[in-house]
Amino acid sequence: MDSVTKRKLEFDRIIVYASSFCLSDMGRDVLAGTLPFREHAKLEEELKRVLELRLFLEEGNPLPFSALPDTRSLLKELDTADTYFEPRELLDIHDLLRASAQLRKCMFQNRSVYPSLNDLTIQLWLEKSLQYEILRVVDDQAQVRDTASDGLFTLRRELNESREALRKKMTRLLKRCQERGWLMEDTVAMKNGRLVLGLKVEYKYKLPGFIQDYSHTGQTVFIEPAETLELSNRIQDLEINERREVERILRETTGRIREERKNVQHNQALMAVFDSLYGRARVALDTSSVLPEVGKGKTLRILNGFHPWLLVSHRKKNEKVFPLDMELDDKEQVLVISGPNAGGKSVAMKTAGLLCCMLAHGFLVPCSESSVFPLFEKMFIEIGDEQSIENDLSTFSSHLEQIRLILDAATEKSLVLIDELCSGTDVEEGSAIARSVIEELLVNSAKVIVTTHLGELKAYAHARDGVVNGAMEFDRSSLSPSFRFVKGLPGNSFAFAMMQRMGFSRKVVDRAESYLDKGRTGLDSLLDDLRISLENNSQLKASLEREMDTLVSEKARLGKKDEELKSREREMKMKTRREVVREIEQAKKAIRDILHDVRKQPVEGVVSAARNELEKRKKTALSEEKKLAAELEHSLRPDFSIRKGDTVRVLTTNTTGEVVSLQGEEAIVQCGTFRLSTALKNLEKISKAKAKKLERTVSPVSSSPLDSTRLDLRGLQGDEAVGEVERFVDKLRLNRVHQATIIHGKGTGALRQRVAQCLKQHPAVKSFRLGDWSEGGVGVTIIAL
Repeated sequence: MDSVTKRKLEFDRIIVYASSFCLSDMGRDVLAGTLPFREHAKLEEELKRVLELRLFLEEGNPLPFSALPDTRSLLKELDTADTYFEPRELLDIHDLLRASAQLRKCMFQNRSVYPSLNDLTIQLWLEKSLQYEILRVVDDQAQVRDTASDGLFTLRRELNESREALRKKMTRLLKRCQERGWLMEDTVAMKNGRLVLGLKVEYKYKLPGFIQDYSHTGQTVFIEPAETLELSNRIQDLEINERREVERILRETTGRIREERKNVQHNQALMAVFDSLYGRARVALDTSSVLPEVGKGKTLRILNGFHPWLLVSHRKKNEKVFPLDMELDDKEQVLVISGPNAGGKSVAMKTAGLLCCMLAHGFLVPCSESSVFPLFEKMFIEIGDEQSIENDLSTFSSHLEQIRLILDAATEKSLVLIDELCSGTDVEEGSAIARSVIEELLVNSAKVIVTTHLGELKAYAHARDGVVNGAMEFDRSSLSPSFRFVKGLPGNSFAFAMMQRMGFSRKVVDRAESYLDKGRTGLDSLLDDLRISLENNSQLKASLEREMDTLVSEKARLGKKDEELKSREREMKMKTRREVVREIEQAKKAIRDILHDVRKQPVEGVVSAARNELEKRKKTALSEEKKLAAELEHSLRPDFSIRKGDTVRVLTTNTTGEVVSLQGEEAIVQCGTFRLSTALKNLEKISKAKAKKLERTVSPVSSSPLDSTRLDLRGLQGDEAVGEVERFVDKLRLNRVHQATIIHGKGTGALRQRVAQCLKQHPAVKSFRLGDWSEGGVGVTIIAL
């Protein structure tokens, strides 16, 4: 896209405005040299970065650096081997590297929120030793530090001591000369780099020394005392050595930068790109711009679109900017806009063109996010007075010349904008040429928007496939344009209304109307009637859409209510199931209490009866539990929206945890210190806040802690071991653990047999076996639930 097209679209103003927000000339130059994107993927990636940076700024986040020095000329100097950087230039390199490191760190810490920006900034070269080396040598005032080298430290210490000795000596001589009345000035002065005393000219030979200068009047002579000559020479010698040492240090530090030149240039280029993104993001923030859809077809849909520069310029004047709604589908190739003068035709055309141009150059645009823009590779615009006296071209000749160039270059991936197509000549001839131009553009398959007042061109647009009329509305009651675009109808020029508005007498207006062809008058009336009908249809459509939105909202509300009721039903069933489990726990506790009592009074009949009664109650409870579990299993459906890292509630135990892996309809959940495997339909996705609330209110039974999946029974008696095994199995079930190990030791085998008998009778135990040699052999039993 050439500079003339950018100027006519006012894209050059947008570039200048965005550049004003950039932090460095590097970013401004990147913006000035930006080219339109040709590939959808690269454009979308760039637009996402601008959008993320706009959101970053919108959140009130400051950039992690406040200044970005332009280091391009410095790095070019490194081409010359003997060059070295001055302290201020070293600080500029340091500031570039520090800004790079801070930006990379900031975006990496927020990579989940701003992934596209992190993908860009993660490429920055991260190096701190060079930054440290520069700050070791140069302070924040751009002065070489005394500690930059041992030699420099020694030289400056000696310099300070010598200067102090010279100052004291000069002060003593000054006092002596004051007492004798030789001085013209009562201060020590500096002439030719040497400390001198200002004596009256008649006493110039009273003080032994060297004349360094005279005053303008000749009444004062500046003498360097002979007593200070040796000390002054020593100071001068030390200063020369100091400069040499400073230069050596600067050369050495510059050499370090020269070694890393490619990496520094890499950061320089990336930071310049980021600076250009920052300028575009600030424009987006200032104009409320968004990321619309970049379509791969040729549909152009602009919803609530604004001319960006008008938003900026009119804000200062406190003037209103009118939005544009315009849509052209794939088959609608040419749009012919007509309407009154100063009614917004050209602004509508330029708004569409500028938005397409900005988007292709990586700018967000002020419109609705539902808008759709094609990606045009080329854009052409013919607008305004391009009369050339130098080339002996009239306005119309220049207009035709520009159109010829457009016809030669336009392709199916081009956007062509022509204002007042062929209106600068005879109406009939202009209409014929305009139709021929549009036909050629149709052959080239370009997307075209033209404005016109030519009636024949409006009729042609109505009849020709691929060409559509559009009008800018005019409010007859106020005799002013409404700046609203209406597709499908040609517009009236409203020249007579404009005459009235501008103060022409009614007699002149009526006379002008009487000269108009009667058929034309009838056509204008017909167009007005059609426009009114179209407006009524639009209002009806808007009303129907509002009603449809209401129905959709109501349907969504009812669906949400239904889901809440189902969730409440599941919760009630789960609560009932937990009550049953609690009863089982109570029954087991009763068994343990009875066993305790029986041990004290071992009556075989009493023990047997108690066991039978409690076993019966236990079986009844387990049967009820299985029934409820079956009902719950039937009502639950897997939630396939659950992802790794989600916080969930295990419905069967009311415990909460985090999903660590998924496999089909199974999930592994980390619940505290242990993991459990369960079906997706047994999980409910919840928020972290709700999880914390559940952890505080969960019942003791449902939160039975499982310290380990290994139970050690060694040293216990038979009945004690059975009680421990039953409690252990219940904890495994409540925590959804399906496999565990019971350690009973080898010994005589009596404890192993008692454990096996207990496991065989327990309804929750699916299977059990003795351990392999690697698991502990016959000293352990492996159970599966």
